[in-house]
Amino acid sequence: MMDRRLPLEGVRVVDFGQAVAVPFATQMLARMGAEVILVETHQRLGNREWPPFAEDVRGLNRSGLFNSYHGSKLSFTVNLRTEAGNGIIRDLIGISDVVAENYSTGTMERLGLGYRDLLLLRPDIIMLSMSALGRSGPMSHFVGYHSAVLMFSGLAAITGYPQGHPRILGSVFPDPISGMYAVFAVLGALYRRSRTGMGQYIDAAMTEGMMTLMPEAIADYTLNGREPARVGNRDPVKAPHGVYPCRGEEAWIAISVGSDSQWDALCDVVGHPEWTRDPRFSEPMARTQHQEELDALLEGWTRERSPHDAMRLLQNAGVPAGPSFTTADLLEDPHLRQRGFIADVDHPEAGRRLKASVPWQISDLPPVNHRHAPLIGQHNCYVLCELLGLPPQEAERLVEEGVIH
Repeated sequence: MMDRRLPLEGVRVVDFGQAVAVPFATQMLARMGAEVILVETHQRLGNREWPPFAEDVRGLNRSGLFNSYHGSKLSFTVNLRTEAGNGIIRDLIGISDVVAENYSTGTMERLGLGYRDLLLLRPDIIMLSMSALGRSGPMSHFVGYHSAVLMFSGLAAITGYPQGHPRILGSVFPDPISGMYAVFAVLGALYRRSRTGMGQYIDAAMTEGMMTLMPEAIADYTLNGREPARVGNRDPVKAPHGVYPCRGEEAWIAISVGSDSQWDALCDVVGHPEWTRDPRFSEPMARTQHQEELDALLEGWTRERSPHDAMRLLQNAGVPAGPSFTTADLLEDPHLRQRGFIADVDHPEAGRRLKASVPWQISDLPPVNHRHAPLIGQHNCYVLCELLGLPPQEAERLVEEGVIH
């Protein structure tokens, strides 16, 4: 009989994640079936206090950011600074498989929850520690959000326009990428444990993850000693390659031609087959050397059409092109809806909302978990009474003493 369980059912994760990177990683694990218990404290509410809020009304359970990165998890609120609270967390870790955290370097050790401490609780524990620059090395004590990570990684230095300054890529770009790398590492550690019975310590550096996104720059420097120039939306080998204005306000299309056959097809679509015989554009190298003239000609065609109309004409001819989608476009897109990537999730305080799912589909498996993000402290009783076996009156006493919030 086929096993229809999600792949990580039976795996328990204790999540100390802050900001976005580790919360993203643990949400991916939860959606694959792991029981992820988010450890929270009223002394540090994290992104429960970050906007946007549903209907712009503030509330600990109404943060759009929190609800986006903590879906399918459980919430357990405990004061880690108390002896009793710390002991409860140690008991919970003792019956768990993975611990994930991205506190500043040294924080877990000061709490008595470093990797060496956890090995005494469970010898085969897997611990994920993520930080901007890693837990070892001369800069391991440095802290940083996405802007510092992008600058340290070198990715900002090669992003931007000629003669311009380094660009910080939008939103929290490094966090989901680092989070996905962390998922790979945790899955690898779980697989190794299933074969050897041994746990692992995973030291994940966000900066190093970002460096994997710029292999061309590193290769050119190591081979030729060249620092890459910022080229805006252009490409060193593809032309035309850029973002072109279309009919309408804030209407754009990206076009990228990577072969002569695509170039021939583009020229036919725009009604100028003679461009293929123009010495400035007849070969790939020539096109890269005359990109300004080429962009001006192509812009004359795109300005007369909507992004979607231009995209369909080009894509039907085999030319890579894509319109610039707004957030509304994405959430209403029938392609994403049909694939199940956009899901409706009901939240008891924030209401019914659309959420992004996981960027893959696995055959012969049930749909991924899409429970709403937990209310703060929603699963305190479950953790204390069902998982740890405390009698209800003991749980009530811990609440009265401020150990459990």
